Amino acid sequence: MGPGTIGAWRELADRVWVAVAEPEAVNLGLIAGDDGCLLIDCGSNREHGDLIRRSIGTVTAAPLIGVVVTHAHYDHANGLGAFADITTIGHESVRGELPADVPAPTRELAVAGGLDLGGRRVEIAHLGRGHTEGDLLIVVPDAQVVFAGDLIESAMPDGAEPTDSTRAAPWWGSDSVPHEWPATLDGLVGLMTDTSQAVPGHGEPVGREFVFDQRGRVAAVAGELQRLALDGVPQAEALERGEWPYPKEHIAGGIAPGYAQLAAERPEVGRRQLPLA
Repeated sequence: MGPGTIGAWRELADRVWVAVAEPEAVNLGLIAGDDGCLLIDCGSNREHGDLIRRSIGTVTAAPLIGVVVTHAHYDHANGLGAFADITTIGHESVRGELPADVPAPTRELAVAGGLDLGGRRVEIAHLGRGHTEGDLLIVVPDAQVVFAGDLIESAMPDGAEPTDSTRAAPWWGSDSVPHEWPATLDGLVGLMTDTSQAVPGHGEPVGREFVFDQRGRVAAVAGELQRLALDGVPQAEALERGEWPYPKEHIAGGIAPGYAQLAAERPEVGRRQLPLA
């Protein structure tokens, strides 16, 4: 894999910037205070991380004092090796998900923490599982900005309007937790006001209404998984037989973990998948 690229930093709010890292179109965040700045996500490999680190000086003279990874996926966290000399922060589950050649975060969070950047405090919280086991939210209270990682996505298909929330779809993977994801998004909605901005892992920043709408569709996926399992639909047939609010390719990876969680919590799920005659 090549080193990747980074687009120009653009200021979203006072001393809060966003840039897009390619090739996966990941939103990076940069938050500056009087004494230092904090980077949100760090690229897909060490070289990518080095490039991102060098770019920070183009927008702020504040020294980089920390990096937060929103979750363990490679396009968000595999650049950690470029930041080994400063504090790196991630959920406690991230360590076990990274490749052997990527250093684990030096500060691991279970629930919440904070960082003082000098005249500006940033809050970091794990409100629950969803896209992965270890999704973190990074909140800048005075700027009314929340970095949400891949808990939400607003990337649109070609030709769709940026405000068309029905066309923006998050992704479920083998490490997602479909039945807890809606409650985690409830927490995100609760953090936002009508003037807040949430920066998704991919796509343009969005408002509270967009997050609320996507939360409902994520809940619909969980509900459909439950319906299929309780109706005795075999896991292998669930994707094709389900009625989904998003394209099937976005949901496919979440079928297995969704069925597994239901089977662990509701033993009747496993029994009803047996032949009845």
